[in-house]
Amino acid sequence: MSKYLSLLKYEGKTIVRDPMNLYMCLFPIIVLFLSSFVFPMIFESIDPTQAAALKMTMLLLLVIILAFGSFFLAAMTTFLLLEHKDEHTLNTIAVTPVGTSGYLKFKIAYIYLMSVIGNIVILLGTKLIAGDKYTILEASLFDNINIFHIVSFALVNGLFTPALGLLQGAHAKNKVEGFALIKGTGMLALVPALMILETFQGGLQFVLGIFPNFWAIRGMLHVFMLIESKINLSYPIYLLIGSAYNIILLIAAYRFFLKKAQY
Repeated sequence: MSKYLSLLKYEGKTIVRDPMNLYMCLFPIIVLFLSSFVFPMIFESIDPTQAAALKMTMLLLLVIILAFGSFFLAAMTTFLLLEHKDEHTLNTIAVTPVGTSGYLKFKIAYIYLMSVIGNIVILLGTKLIAGDKYTILEASLFDNINIFHIVSFALVNGLFTPALGLLQGAHAKNKVEGFALIKGTGMLALVPALMILETFQGGLQFVLGIFPNFWAIRGMLHVFMLIESKINLSYPIYLLIGSAYNIILLIAAYRFFLKKAQY
């Protein structure tokens, strides 16, 4: 246990000493601020009688809330891994009792935990602070979700964070390439926003299922009752598929990083 506490202390110092890493680590708080104070101002600027426009805007901003809470933690993971590449610190870790594979498993675990906590903070915080602002036809969307939905979503959605970080870290040779990859994959986080289009609200929604973050987000939007379709799956099924998909992806990303990365 002491060796993992020492690693955790080392990781904490690494994050704090770099302002960019610290910013990305605290990004869920920024998303919470946006969802609780900025987004409600946007809703209030829309004529309440324009229910369709309000619903569309609310759907898009909810996708941002659900997607970006953990995306920047994946970016932080990428930078931390690339820092090891630049400084060749994993050469040292490789000869310790933990070993390289053990260290990566440890990193995956605490990044996943941070992602889960970040998602819970965003959703629960938004529900408590500004849940009544997310209202369509006098019905609050956040009244449809409870702590079970929030925690289960966080557990599934958080799986994508370390997987994406490992994949980006494996492909990039340095932080410059890593930053370029992060900007490119930023579009990936917004892919579920295509669900606001009527085309993707029926059977074609499953075309978006190739993107790992689709399943958990689609499940939550189903609970919010923003997208109604006879072909919709139940919330547990969306999460079950998302869990299986992301676990497979995480295992593959872990093995790929070990094989691809040059320390």
